[in-house]
Amino acid sequence: MSPTTATTRNNAPTRPRAARTAAALTAASSLLALGAVGATAAPAAAAPSGAQATGQATWYNTGLGACGWSNNDSELVVAISTTLYGNYPNPNNSPQCGRQIRVNGPLGSVVVRVVDKCMGCATNDVDLSPTAFSRIGDLNAGRINVSWDWV
Repeated sequence: MSPTTATTRNNAPTRPRAARTAAALTAASSLLALGAVGATAAPAAAAPSGAQATGQATWYNTGLGACGWSNNDSELVVAISTTLYGNYPNPNNSPQCGRQIRVNGPLGSVVVRVVDKCMGCATNDVDLSPTAFSRIGDLNAGRINVSWDWV
């Protein structure tokens, strides 16, 4: 028998206590790391219900969004910042999916449904479908100042 191996009553080899402790600590660290990978970050609250947030609006061509729904450019939909959307192992599970916001721009206001996250948006910026954007601003402008609130 080698100096690093011992036997139990049934003569099966076992590792010395220090090696078993190290293995147990490694396994525990791995489990903690896996838990961190699967952890979710709750979305930041830009503005409480009824309170106005200010930011900028842009527009994008819709399709399959982070909520897992396919949309088209004629729908009144929005992508919100990753800060507001939150970070989830399955982005379809964001509690923001399906929520509505009222966006106010130079030409009026529009109520839109959250269907996606906007990777390049600042916290209070919104990225609208072309139809939604055209209700509050000129598509040729591309970017406008807006205020918005959760409905």
